[in-house]
Amino acid sequence: MKKNYHTGLLTAGIILVLALIASFVLQNYFKGSYLTLSYQFDTFVLMAVAFMLILQFKSFDKIVSIVLVIYGAFNILYGITGSYAVSNIVQSVEIEVIFTLGLLLGHVLFEIAALFILVHVMQTRFELKFTKTFVRVTLLVSAVFLIAISPFVTSFSLQSILRMVFQVIAILATYFAVQQLVFERPAPEVVTNTESNKKLDELNRLYQRGLISKDEFESRLNQINK
Repeated sequence: MKKNYHTGLLTAGIILVLALIASFVLQNYFKGSYLTLSYQFDTFVLMAVAFMLILQFKSFDKIVSIVLVIYGAFNILYGITGSYAVSNIVQSVEIEVIFTLGLLLGHVLFEIAALFILVHVMQTRFELKFTKTFVRVTLLVSAVFLIAISPFVTSFSLQSILRMVFQVIAILATYFAVQQLVFERPAPEVVTNTESNKKLDELNRLYQRGLISKDEFESRLNQINK
C-alpha cells in the first residue's frame, strides 16, 4: 500500500513543539499552571507525540493514540486530586469546587476524544465525518472548561499571566494536533479482475465507511481472491 504523508500532521507537530518549548520555559521559571499533572510530564510525553506526527513512521498513529489515552488517564487522576494542589492558592471552598469540577470535566472530555481516536485508528467503527465532528466538539468543550478555570489560579502579575497564556496555547496546540489524527485511511491496494470488480468495490465501500475493520477487510479480500 502506498504511504501518504499528511502535511496537516506535520504542521500540527511543529506547532506543538514550539508551544511546548515556550510553555516549559515559562513554567520552569514561574511555577506550574496547575491545569495539568505536571509541565515536565506534559513536555516529555507531548514532545514525543509531536515528533511522531512529524516523522509519521509505520503505525505511528496507533502508538500516538495509545500514548494520548495514557496521558489523558494520568490527567484524570490529577483532576480527581486537583483540589489539594491549589488549596493554598484558592482561599474559597466554592472556587476550589468549581476549579476541581472544571479540571476534571476538561480532562475527562479529552480522554473521551482520545479513546474515540484510538477506536478510529485501530478498528474504524464510525463514518469519518461523524468521528471528526465528535472529536472536534469534545476537544472544544474540554478546552473551554480548562480556559474558564485558568483565572482561578492566575494572579495579577505579568509572570503569572504569561505562564498561564502559554500553557493555554500549549493545550490548544495539543488539541489541534489530536484532531488532525482523524483522517481517511485508504484501503490496501488490490489487484482487481473483471469478475471480482463488483465485490471488491463493495468491500472497499464498506471499509471506507468504517463498517468493517482492516482485519475483516483483508479476510474478505483473501476469500474473493481465492
